[in-house]
Amino acid sequence: MKRINLLIPFFALCLSWVSAQAQELEMPLGAVVRVVNCTITSDRFTFDELVERARQLDFDENAPNGLFFRRPIYTSEQYQENYDLQIAAYYTSVTEMVDRRVASGDDSYGRLPLSCGVPYVIGTVIVNPNNSDWDQTAMTTRQCSISSDSSVRGVYNVLKTAAAGFSAAGNDASIQMSRLLMGGNLNPNFDFVLATVGSTRGETTERIDMFREGFRPIPRTGLDSSPAFSCGRYGMWSTNRIYTASQ
Repeated sequence: MKRINLLIPFFALCLSWVSAQAQELEMPLGAVVRVVNCTITSDRFTFDELVERARQLDFDENAPNGLFFRRPIYTSEQYQENYDLQIAAYYTSVTEMVDRRVASGDDSYGRLPLSCGVPYVIGTVIVNPNNSDWDQTAMTTRQCSISSDSSVRGVYNVLKTAAAGFSAAGNDASIQMSRLLMGGNLNPNFDFVLATVGSTRGETTERIDMFREGFRPIPRTGLDSSPAFSCGRYGMWSTNRIYTASQ
């Protein structure tokens, strides 16, 4: 499934006064995530059956720190014509990722009926960690562009402030910010991917409805405020935890 990048303005979180405050906060390094899109090669396996089989694999010291299978729910037609799922493997560093994959013989999914495309690597920062112990939940993603007068750190701090606003309103869904590190499109027309992951499906979808109903996690302070970034439409995934090192 190839991707369509359709961008629409996203103004709710993007106030210039927040960007000014952002300079005082340090942005964490986050995780290194290897991402690959795959198809299921056996008609005998559904996605749910693939997930259950993957959870039965033997994970040793060379396994990623976290492994998630994501099934597309609302993504581009081109994506779903070409792929059945996305696999995300989390590591603490590029060195750790390379060393572990070399040691494992690059055969992490050898016993699964999968055919995968070309992987790429992203850096993912979790703005507000959600410690809920879920096995399956909903995830939304949006491709975003940073405005010329803002910065990565500025956007991170806008999101940090927004997360606090959402939490005060009763929604603690995790916000994640991901940027390409290696591989991927040669000339992507976005700067980062903004993801929302709730501890339940309802917490994720509620976040969309909050925007639709007019909630803004950061109040406007003046007509001269400029957006720090803009984002495209939502994509929605069913994300399934296969393995985490803490299990």
